Amino acid sequence: MSRSSRVIAAMLIGASALASAQAAEIAVASVTASSTFYTYNPVNLINGNGLSGDLHSGNWEAKWLLDGVNTGNLTFDLGGLYKIGSTTIWNYGPGCCGEGRSVQDLSISLSTDGVNYSEFGAFVLSKPTTDPFGGETLGLGDTTARFVRFDIKSNHGEADYTGLSEVKFDGVSAVPEASSLACGLIGLATAALLQRRRNNAAR
Repeated sequence: MSRSSRVIAAMLIGASALASAQAAEIAVASVTASSTFYTYNPVNLINGNGLSGDLHSGNWEAKWLLDGVNTGNLTFDLGGLYKIGSTTIWNYGPGCCGEGRSVQDLSISLSTDGVNYSEFGAFVLSKPTTDPFGGETLGLGDTTARFVRFDIKSNHGEADYTGLSEVKFDGVSAVPEASSLACGLIGLATAALLQRRRNNAAR
């Protein structure tokens, strides 16, 4: 292998090591709601209760509801900075009291500090009509954030209550793991050293 080829190879190794993280499900640290009805705890949205594979059973004990209102918000703390690729939302759906409680109009905002939010986009969620039911995946553009806020604007027809069943996020840490960072830096440092030797030899 020529010296120039070794430089290129070292640079590619370093770059690929720094970019090698694969998108995966993010373990949400906590979720808070503007209001909650009875025992429809917002923790149900992040604990996997009611899910079997990619389907939700529709069990009301594994859902969350706003308390007697049709609008409100949820704030998810991911526990660290992530490049968030997407969110998958299992709407309220059928089960106790009907699918009209399902969220229809939803706005999603993102924040790195939990104080300053930027709206990412507005979405219209579908209404599941049979049990069990699947989730709906929305792209979030690999946006870097720690906090995600759902602003619920309307539902599918219920007069008094609105809710969801489960929420997941996929992405990669915005802070490289130590092993990936070290490998990447070694590769880039090797490329720099080889280039320096090449320059010295040309003098």
